[in-house]
Amino acid sequence: MNLIDKTHIDVKTIIALNVHEIKNLMALLMFKLDTVQVVDDAITESRLLCHRVNDHMERMLLLFKLQSEHLTPHISDYSPIDFVDEFVANAQILAGSDIKIVKDAAGAPSYWFFDRELVEMAMMNAIHNALRFAQHEIKIHVYQANQMLVFEVTDDGSGYPAEMLAAPVTALLQTNRGLGLYLAHAIAQIHTNKNCHGQLLLHNNQHTHGAVFSLQLP
Repeated sequence: MNLIDKTHIDVKTIIALNVHEIKNLMALLMFKLDTVQVVDDAITESRLLCHRVNDHMERMLLLFKLQSEHLTPHISDYSPIDFVDEFVANAQILAGSDIKIVKDAAGAPSYWFFDRELVEMAMMNAIHNALRFAQHEIKIHVYQANQMLVFEVTDDGSGYPAEMLAAPVTALLQTNRGLGLYLAHAIAQIHTNKNCHGQLLLHNNQHTHGAVFSLQLP
């Protein structure tokens, strides 16, 4: 006998709620790790693993919202410089002492309208990818160009494979870095202004050959 009436159960919603709860627990664990005064390789690695798990939880929630067509940005005005200052501080905690996080906000406007939480999610995905391939340094650059606010994450690794740069965004889901990049593309696309959509551009630095993640918001 089936004791469960499936017509009254939205399994996807229940899964999403549980993922959200796990994400909150991981955030609490990350907060506790950040209060640890002793800095060693084990603590740094634990922080990074916690952030990666939390990152995957956020991706799952974002995918659920995309599939349910419930993903809408909550736009407000923010200082890109303040945003990057805070972001760099958090990224350096994840990077530990092995990788240096460098900031360049010289060309940033005084304010811009965007969804801070979604942009932070996209940028954190970029940082996680960069930390896997960077040798010594990751650069975070924010500036205004062509009526767009541009957030760039550049590492000094070997760069994106040529076949990855040539592939359409939807094909990125099949690659090792793909899900985060696909979601960053979706986050960029839902930022609109006067029929202009945001975009995600990927390329390799012509001088250092490292990967360049460029999130551009109208």
